[in-house]
Amino acid sequence: EKELGVVYEEEAEADDGDGTSEVTALAFDGDHVASGHACGAVFLRNTSRTLMRASHEGVVTGVHWEGGATAFSASADRRLAQWDVRTGTRVAALQAKRPILCMDVCEGYAALGLDDGSVCVCSLSPLRLLFSFKAHDSPVSAVRLVTVSQLVTSCAGGGVALWRLDEEEGSERRLTRFDGHTAPVVCVDGDAEKVVSGARDGTVRVWDISLGRLRFMLQGFTPYIGSVQLSSSWLMADGTNNAVVMMDFSNGEPAEEEDDDDDAAAAAP
Repeated sequence: EKELGVVYEEEAEADDGDGTSEVTALAFDGDHVASGHACGAVFLRNTSRTLMRASHEGVVTGVHWEGGATAFSASADRRLAQWDVRTGTRVAALQAKRPILCMDVCEGYAALGLDDGSVCVCSLSPLRLLFSFKAHDSPVSAVRLVTVSQLVTSCAGGGVALWRLDEEEGSERRLTRFDGHTAPVVCVDGDAEKVVSGARDGTVRVWDISLGRLRFMLQGFTPYIGSVQLSSSWLMADGTNNAVVMMDFSNGEPAEEEDDDDDAAAAAP
């Protein structure tokens, strides 16, 4: 098996690992940027220079770095890798049973979504698998660890699910499913009251956790959702057509919208 490690300049030119290939994973904390690329390259940068270049054998699907001596990345090569930032060497790795399609990290724990519908939950220090479970019948398309005990997942079949990891298996409270999307879900977020999901059907749906049903829906501003971000007082969504929509809940009034299209619209049932 080929050892993973530093991508040197001559290798970067050969495999497009110079950062010019498609960016498939990104993390930014205001000072530090971690990026993963379709060619398998992983880059760590601060505001002035590149600090580490490393490589997976497949598309990078998740990155995590907080500016310290250790960074993590996940890939379709089935590995969750731990990197020494100073040397660029892989110091540890977990190998999943199937390709990893998405990753999210919260307070030292990582959730990995696999292409067979499974989810793995791991600790990062030490790097080890804690448990795994079947989340969906189609590939897991997005994961979001809202807290260490609250996980939101979605799938290529359009399904969205909220998992309360502190509840026992078999408990009615452990799982709530939200159905309504008619195309693959590409992004999710959530808080203590709501789950939000964006899908390739062109809709952003906000679900009520306590009621287990749709609270409201955005549609019409873009046919292809890119990402969603949620806080207690606002919701932001972006996509193609140079459109960004922001809903401000701080005063209890309907959303304010910003976009470059005249046909932007918000729909509420």
